[in-house]
Amino acid sequence: MGFQHIAAPIGSRVREALPADNARPDRFVLIDTVRKASAALRLKAPVIATLDALLSCLPPRRNHNVVFASNATLAFKRNGISDRTLRRHIEQLVEVGFVLRTDSPNGKRFTKSDMSTGAVLRFGIDLGPLFNAYEQISDLAEECAQQASHISYLRTKLRSAIVRTLERVGPSSTLEIAQRALRRKLTADEISAILDTLVTVDDFAACEPCEQEAVAAKMTATGGQNDRHLQNSKKEPLDSDSSEKPAKAKEPISLGRLVQACPEAMSYIQRVPNGPSDVVCHAKTLAPMMGIDRATYHAAENRLGELGTAVAVWGLLEMQSKIRQLGAYFRAVTTGKKRDSFDPWALISRLERTRPEACC
Repeated sequence: MGFQHIAAPIGSRVREALPADNARPDRFVLIDTVRKASAALRLKAPVIATLDALLSCLPPRRNHNVVFASNATLAFKRNGISDRTLRRHIEQLVEVGFVLRTDSPNGKRFTKSDMSTGAVLRFGIDLGPLFNAYEQISDLAEECAQQASHISYLRTKLRSAIVRTLERVGPSSTLEIAQRALRRKLTADEISAILDTLVTVDDFAACEPCEQEAVAAKMTATGGQNDRHLQNSKKEPLDSDSSEKPAKAKEPISLGRLVQACPEAMSYIQRVPNGPSDVVCHAKTLAPMMGIDRATYHAAENRLGELGTAVAVWGLLEMQSKIRQLGAYFRAVTTGKKRDSFDPWALISRLERTRPEACC
């Protein structure tokens, strides 16, 4: 005689008794989702472990989500943490809104039912809010995963930008700050801000070879470094009808005098400049650090010339303790209201007078 499989009609089945129809998520799935959303929930790993211990005290088949286990039992499940730590973890879960505490008059956790009316009193730790918030926690977990992926992408992009800028510009304080920042946990906005700084430095440092050669051609042929004079590489307009007054004639100044008058700018360079092209390239590296954007820098070059603008950057950096906003002041003296009275070469001369020992 063979066995026969008898199935009950669908209408006679008890819905709550079918595991597949149970609306409550599995304990392990729930706790894993909470861990993934821990950054948004601001819950640390020990608190989540305590929540897992509370979930482990719930029976698989139940009509409630209240935990009746004592603190001693919960501490045992948490590998013997102190009662004080356990209470603190539960308070944090209450603040987040995952659990509700219903205390009995004597402080014990138990259930009391009325056989005549079917009413039930449950005193314990209710995890109902946690199960009710499962969908919201899932959304937070997905957002945290996307944010973590985005930050990982930006960190990789930042490392690549550091290597690329190091190859083109060489070591600098900006690169050192960026490398140190990678040791910390950074937000996406912080990484993007550092990336913008590196890209700006990279763009400013990309000097055109033809312009460098044109400036270098005006140097004297003497071998001594102090005999190399920095001269204006941009001719002044001769049209008397020009709407903008031409800049004053520039007084030649030796490279050695510039180096001695601007020790602050020299502190950001690894080697002594070998000519005007090095002075210009270093100025384009310093400009973004001083808050000078590319448009303002190019506008200054159109008026003062490439070398004159570079000398202005070197000199103004030396006066950073007296100037509140270097970027705004640079704009004012190069293309703004103070442009007619500003002479970058005279600025270097004033810096020399404040350092008598540095004069050549």
